[in-house]
Amino acid sequence: MGKKAEILDGLGGVAPALRRYSRALCAGAGHALSDELVQSALQSVGARMRAKEFKPADLAEARVEAYVALTALAAKRLADAPRPAPRHPPIVHGLADLAFEDRVALLLVSLEGFGYAAAARIAGAPKETLLARLMRARAALGVEALRPAGAEGARRAASHLRVVK
Repeated sequence: MGKKAEILDGLGGVAPALRRYSRALCAGAGHALSDELVQSALQSVGARMRAKEFKPADLAEARVEAYVALTALAAKRLADAPRPAPRHPPIVHGLADLAFEDRVALLLVSLEGFGYAAAARIAGAPKETLLARLMRARAALGVEALRPAGAEGARRAASHLRVVK
């Protein structure tokens, strides 16, 4: 088996991580859309490799390219995606409220564990811009923003604290 065939086979193992990223990126827009984005991204990378437009040195480079393709597809498709249903947890609503670029930066670094340089490459932005987006996203998703609304939510959020003598 050649190197290209090994990389193409290895891309199948990247699918679960791409699916996790896609579902978080879609933020409640639906599993069907996120699964479609993953499939399209993997097909795109595979087709480009077979056509010799993209020649990755190893699986890690092909993995990054799959994330690039998925992010580009999501940017086009999520512009008119529906908002998350009220039944979704507050974090899903918080992610949906973020600007797409901020959500991408946060998910690539925090959820997928990419370094800043790789995340910047995937996001198509300079490293400094990625860091600014990441900072904005983290600030927007602060602990206060994720608490349930009202006094009941504040009481439930602090219910695990007790005074001990």
